Amino acid sequence: MRNRITYGQSLVLCSQPPAFQSNTLNVSGLKRVQNCDIEFSFARERFKQVGSEDFVGDVHLRNADIRFGLNYYYSNGANEALMGLNVDGNSGHALKYVKKENQDRNYYIVQGSGENFEPLNETSFLDNYNVMGLGNVFLDSYSFSASVGAPISVSTSLSAYNMQLDDYNESNGEYIPAIDSSNGTTSSTHKYKILTGNIKNVTNLDGYIDAALSPNDIELILPSDINVAGMEFTGDGQMAHIQSFELSFNIDRHDLYGFGSMYPYGRRAILPILGSLNFSAIASEFTTGTLHTIINSGEKEFDFTFNFLNCSGQTGLQLDIEKAKMDSQSFGESIGDNAAVDISFSFPMSSTTGFRVSTPPLIIDQPEDSAAAMTTTATGKTPITYKWFDASDDSQVATGLSYDPTGEGDYYCVAYNDLGSGVSKTAHAT
Repeated sequence: MRNRITYGQSLVLCSQPPAFQSNTLNVSGLKRVQNCDIEFSFARERFKQVGSEDFVGDVHLRNADIRFGLNYYYSNGANEALMGLNVDGNSGHALKYVKKENQDRNYYIVQGSGENFEPLNETSFLDNYNVMGLGNVFLDSYSFSASVGAPISVSTSLSAYNMQLDDYNESNGEYIPAIDSSNGTTSSTHKYKILTGNIKNVTNLDGYIDAALSPNDIELILPSDINVAGMEFTGDGQMAHIQSFELSFNIDRHDLYGFGSMYPYGRRAILPILGSLNFSAIASEFTTGTLHTIINSGEKEFDFTFNFLNCSGQTGLQLDIEKAKMDSQSFGESIGDNAAVDISFSFPMSSTTGFRVSTPPLIIDQPEDSAAAMTTTATGKTPITYKWFDASDDSQVATGLSYDPTGEGDYYCVAYNDLGSGVSKTAHAT
């Protein structure tokens, strides 16, 4: 493994839940990853006894604490879906699946083993890389930041039960890093494979958000009754164009241990939690009201919608925050600059309240070469419609989740919703 990392020389992959299963066909690459870091510590206790000046032994009380930090530029919601967030705002909230059983995943950090072996050069990369596997991984925190003139960035923190390092063998694969939570053992049957399809971009188009945001690319839709004391935002009607935005939350989790095992048999999310919302906007004039009224008459709860637009003005990402309460507000102005207001809110989050994410369609099941019907599936904001096309002339040949070609040829599917579209890979019908 070389000590200097280039963009093409490493890759981060994620499996789908549950973690304790074969990872040969259900592993996908995360997009636009900028950096990742791993740290671990042992839960070891040393003990003494009467009459001894030294420790007489030590014991590991439980599994090691493994923390995994992952930072990336937002693309199209594919990373969020892979990590377990619900990206269909019409069907439920972002934490819809957090309390479901068996929602752990495995992560694989792929690293080329020489100066000339990189993932995007598949021929030379084959059999020339190392893999660091993290087993039974859960999402612990998520932070989404956007500001004018900069790309949207996401920082996440995750935790794992186990870690293993492999000098990867392409022909046989390697055993998954996950722990069987029923008995606290590793697998001797389930394996993972790093396929060339994991390295290519197979989750449709890379993104619907511009690389850097202009002032009109972050759009805030205000509730009609936002009449608390403070500043009015610039914008038209209930639309406010803001300068920066940050949303974050931490998921409290509790490990469940049983007698006779150092590993948890489950990890429970403790809900509800509080999410944090901060944004900065250009202020225009004061609104009427007093803080005395807010404190003594009961605080109002606000619903906000944030739209992130592409260069054509189409929404590429929509975030809805519910029941937010203002925690703080600051106002500043200086000669030669605009008056600005910074506001912080908190809002309750659970599997049924608080925060919704809506994305364009994301192809999660790609059509495969086949002599029978081809199928595909997408996630994202519903409803989603599907159209199949002949790759030779881009003519439409069918609609729906599947297509049974009448003859040999190459075909692909396009999934549509009101936020955009997602294009599948091309499959060959024999």
